[in-house]
Amino acid sequence: MQRSLLTRVAALGLTFVILFLSVGCEKKEDRRVIPKEDKKMVVGFSLGTLMEDRWIRDRDIFISKAEQENIEVIVNNANKDSDLQYQQVKTMLNQGIDVLVIAPNDCNTEARCVKAAKEKKIPVISYDRLVSNSNVDVYISFDNYQVGQIMAEYLTKNVPKGGYIIIGGSENDSNSKMLYDGAMKVLDPFIEKGNIRILDKTWIDGWIRESAYDFMRKDLKNYKNDVKAVICGNDSLAWGAIDALSEAQIAEKVQVAGQDADLVACQRIVTGKQALTVYKPIKNLVEKTVEVCMQLYKGEKVKTDNFLNDGTYDVPYIFIGVQAVTKDNINDTVIKDGFHLYEDVYQTE
Repeated sequence: MQRSLLTRVAALGLTFVILFLSVGCEKKEDRRVIPKEDKKMVVGFSLGTLMEDRWIRDRDIFISKAEQENIEVIVNNANKDSDLQYQQVKTMLNQGIDVLVIAPNDCNTEARCVKAAKEKKIPVISYDRLVSNSNVDVYISFDNYQVGQIMAEYLTKNVPKGGYIIIGGSENDSNSKMLYDGAMKVLDPFIEKGNIRILDKTWIDGWIRESAYDFMRKDLKNYKNDVKAVICGNDSLAWGAIDALSEAQIAEKVQVAGQDADLVACQRIVTGKQALTVYKPIKNLVEKTVEVCMQLYKGEKVKTDNFLNDGTYDVPYIFIGVQAVTKDNINDTVIKDGFHLYEDVYQTE
């Protein structure tokens, strides 16, 4: 009797152990890790600003392209506030992004954003503005040296003699310096021959249009009769310069070049108020960036033969070609590509 009772207790205990192990196994299956290839990729797209027309376009095209590739995108706009951008990036990292794409508000300050990502082993793409001294995984932009060359080549062809003023973008932005170097490569021979004189030049922190206006307005007190051409870091700065030239009633006598093919710049071109803008096909930039995002997510090496020094490190550099836009070819460039509509450029409605 006692033995029978012990046997039944032992059997009951064995049954309990089997049930416990069975439940344990089921729990373990429920917690299995989802393979990376089955997980939806999440990209954090951190923009320093949306104040210029082109950055709004970057955002919209990026979201559209990512959706086509079944990629989730978290977008933040720092509204030209570096501290806010840093906080936004940290929030993105806590949300579990797989890749960080950053267009820095300040190329120096936002190195802390890259550092925060690297601490979590998240790859970083510097988008159209290179974060300084940070060793990002890759820098994807346009050929900014070529942008400067295009501006200077057009202006020297149409204004081979006279005074030039240069209004560059933020000095700590590598794009500004590359544009300047490209322009000076073309201008130097004209300067050496005494045909062209640089009347004045400056850098505009934050690429602020009003600052470009103030600078040009001040310069016109001394150079109103001498200035024949102005090279600007982008179309927003060109807008500020043209406003000052218009107030001085000499806008029609001075050729101004900018870049980005902003809608208002294209409208100024067809009305003769701006001589040139440089069209940077954002669609191509976005497509390449999304492609590289997927490569980094899969742990693949990004292939490029080009490198650019960020102040400390030589980082892989992928660049997209650009194109001059004037009154003569605007229909065959930005309008043909669908970048702007004909009726918007010519304001026919």
